[in-house]
Amino acid sequence: MFFSVPLGLVRHLTRHFLVPVVRRPWLSWAVSLLFGVFVWGSATPLKAETFAPPPGTHWVTVASTQDVDTAIGIARLFGPTARVIRSKSGWLAVSLEPRKGSLQRIAQAIMWPPLPSDALLSSGRDYVETIWKAPAERQASAKVKRDKPGVVSFAALEVTVTREPAAQGWTAHVTAQKAGKRVLDVRHTFAEGEPDYASSVMVAEVDGGNDTPEIFIDAYSGGAHCCTETVVLDAISPTEWTTVDLGNRDGGGIHLEDADEDGEAELILPDNSFLYTFDCYACSTQPIRISKFGKATVRDVSGDEKFRHRLIQDVRGMEFLAKVQPDRWHSNGFLAAWVAAKNRIGEGQAAWAAMTGLYDRNSDFGVYACRKPQPIETCPSDQHYRLSFLDGLRRHMAEHGYGSITPGADDTRASPTALVSLEGARAAFLAMPVERRRDIQLLLASLGHWSAVAGDGFGKNLWQAIKDFQNANGKLPNGVLLDGDYDELLRAASPVLRIWDLSRVTHPLTGTPLWAPRGLAKSTLATEAGVRFGTASEGVVVELDYYPGVSLQALYGIMQEAARSEVIDYQTIKPKFIVIKSHAELATQYTRFEDIGRGVVGFTLIWPSMAEFHGDRLATVMSDLFRSEVELGIPRSPPAPVATVASVPVMPAAVSPSLPQTAAPEKERVVSSGTGFFVTADRLLTNAHVVAGCEKVGLIVAGKTIEGAIRGRDTTNDLAVVETNDYRSADVAKMRPGVRLGEDVAAFGFPLSGELASSGNFTRGAVTATAGLRDDIAHLQTDAAVQPGNSGGPLIDVYGNVVGVVDSKLNSLIATVANNDIPQNVNFAIKASMATMFLEAQSIPFELGSVGTPVPWPDLADRAKAIAAEITCQQ
Repeated sequence: MFFSVPLGLVRHLTRHFLVPVVRRPWLSWAVSLLFGVFVWGSATPLKAETFAPPPGTHWVTVASTQDVDTAIGIARLFGPTARVIRSKSGWLAVSLEPRKGSLQRIAQAIMWPPLPSDALLSSGRDYVETIWKAPAERQASAKVKRDKPGVVSFAALEVTVTREPAAQGWTAHVTAQKAGKRVLDVRHTFAEGEPDYASSVMVAEVDGGNDTPEIFIDAYSGGAHCCTETVVLDAISPTEWTTVDLGNRDGGGIHLEDADEDGEAELILPDNSFLYTFDCYACSTQPIRISKFGKATVRDVSGDEKFRHRLIQDVRGMEFLAKVQPDRWHSNGFLAAWVAAKNRIGEGQAAWAAMTGLYDRNSDFGVYACRKPQPIETCPSDQHYRLSFLDGLRRHMAEHGYGSITPGADDTRASPTALVSLEGARAAFLAMPVERRRDIQLLLASLGHWSAVAGDGFGKNLWQAIKDFQNANGKLPNGVLLDGDYDELLRAASPVLRIWDLSRVTHPLTGTPLWAPRGLAKSTLATEAGVRFGTASEGVVVELDYYPGVSLQALYGIMQEAARSEVIDYQTIKPKFIVIKSHAELATQYTRFEDIGRGVVGFTLIWPSMAEFHGDRLATVMSDLFRSEVELGIPRSPPAPVATVASVPVMPAAVSPSLPQTAAPEKERVVSSGTGFFVTADRLLTNAHVVAGCEKVGLIVAGKTIEGAIRGRDTTNDLAVVETNDYRSADVAKMRPGVRLGEDVAAFGFPLSGELASSGNFTRGAVTATAGLRDDIAHLQTDAAVQPGNSGGPLIDVYGNVVGVVDSKLNSLIATVANNDIPQNVNFAIKASMATMFLEAQSIPFELGSVGTPVPWPDLADRAKAIAAEITCQQ
């Protein structure tokens, strides 16, 4: 034990909080299933793969996406250790081969590219198949040093390159043998090659016009950035070779890659024309160019349609780097390359529009032109002038084969006012009312620009968050919100605020307020510790819990221990509160508890990590509002989102002549279903969660739909009674407490309404345990198959008696899966003894059953069908 606490409280915490919320090594699988992303019908890979990492290691997931080119573009950045792997959810994970150590240590070891802040360590449990990994190189290479020749064998060709001294640079002596016969003996002098630097020889097949691979030799001139000179030796006949100079290139020279998978490698060349043109060397980005080599010539094929996907991957890689290093969005060297590369794949106009709100107007770099009608190369230096960034980029793109951009209104925007210092921005911010300052931080958090609870000060991080918002919306990034800017901020945040639909709820015992996302978590269920909003099938679960007599230190210790099987992203303990954020594969959890003197009260938010409603942002906003009221005693509410103005399209009369142009859309109704069974002629027993949040309850009996009304419920034991208004059943259930282990039973219900038979489903099984999860005596366990919609249905014995009330299988799985295996036929029912106590408490009479002669299964099915009804819930 970590602390002294009553045993009953430990059981209470374990049952109602720590197991279902914190201790979730199973959550990746459960979320895959419950959140609607488990792909049961997915194709089985032709060759089974295993993704279990070696002990003590984890896969490093750097990105997840549904787009193949995006995934491959990111994977290329990380080199041969990266893979694109399809997961059970259908999403693509970009993961690095398993590594030891924490994420922080791995990030330090990788160095470049830097890992994103949302990188994860993964067990590979949800991986299905490898979609892409760097193909094996179809080439051979070796280093060539001053005192050591380079020897390479490839496709029956053995090549030896020896360095020889020269008056300037050094000379490469190249010999080659094929089938024991010398086929090449040639020398080439690299006049600018630095003898002290190693060079390389590479042999690969790039020219399909001959039957001999090509030989590439390079030499490095030295210097900080430049240059690598490369020549290629190409066999133009069985006895004749020619040397083709590929020129000087920055840094590492050329890269060979079979981009179109035709067996011949292409030359992948970074476009050096972007270096130093729009920004400094280190600040510049180079789009790739793709070239074909054949018949001793080099031909640029970047515009060939079959290489389009490779160009898209290059762009997506750039955008990933900008995500990891956001300052790139303010670098003209990056923006120029990004716009040019985007234009080649048909996305240039949108990129140009975005760039016009981001580029640096005060840069000293740019494209120069001549005031005289002559090329810049021959223009007198006193006639040079620098074009504006926009004009210079247009000219550069046109001259280097990136196409043209149509001038837009953004190009002619009025010059912005001067940038503001941090001190000036702070003064402007602190001049605002404190309530407005807090709302600004909440709205920035909802947009993903700010990741902290609201404070009353102003520092570099908040200044940057405001500038990020301004950049994203085409405004001058000076960190000052002027008149009207707040309204624009609210308009930008309104879509996500509407999705969340934050509503004030309170804890039933303490009255502690919480702003819960009722737009995502619609259902409500009372718990021993408080109240739960939402279910796994809805996509979000929120719990508001109170633990009297428990200290923050005690709860923090239990939560840390229980979450050991997960990856903890963030944790902190302070005198007044604790916060733990963790994830397990596809699900993320955020928990915050505050000390209120007589105990601790707090909330937990669980969401699928890849959900589009921005769970991280939601957690920050909920934590901000919760802290304000509970810890600081400052009542707050989120800004109300701006109402949308719906525009009704004018429809042709022939298509819809009766469509009213101004008709308001009807409120969307959510209808769920379950099962119940008659215990009296006009009252049915069912689960409380089946009728939770219902505005209207309906019953389908013998093919007829009738109205019902809720007459009693016990949310703790998940039981409820529904009364019919104008229907009386001729058959009622006979309740039998005391079922024994091993007895044969059957479940009846109306699962998967609209998909399975409307007449009901009857499944056989046995009582496999007389207690539920963690020896819960209120439940029994059965292997009789159940599905969503069976909830509330009867579990009957072979004598026709009801021995239990079926619980939803999906709700059971949330607490059942405690390991990495998928449970088979593990289902639960509330015991008849608990059901009869509930009926007695509601003053509802019921009939008791008895043990007699077993009834044939077909007759039992008829018996179950006679007492059961489908229950519909309209919310």
